[in-house]
Amino acid sequence: MTNPTVPSRYTRVTHADVFLGRHVIVGSGSVILPGVKLGDGAAVGALSLVTKNCDAFGVYSGNPARRIKDRKRDLLEVERALRVELLHR
Repeated sequence: MTNPTVPSRYTRVTHADVFLGRHVIVGSGSVILPGVKLGDGAAVGALSLVTKNCDAFGVYSGNPARRIKDRKRDLLEVERALRVELLHR
């Protein structure tokens, strides 16, 4: 029961922070449950239900979300190049 008129001791609602690492992508309409950690570079497909932690640079999709493949790490080199460029301005 999650109705706002029901006392909280009966609702069993869980509250916890969600941790998003650097370069994480979350598709629209996705739901990430409380306490889940998305590692650096993790990607979650649209309309996915994330119930467990996601490893770094994995691509996850589905209900519940499952790892379907690895994500390329090319963006880390682009990030390094941008940082160098910004430092030399």
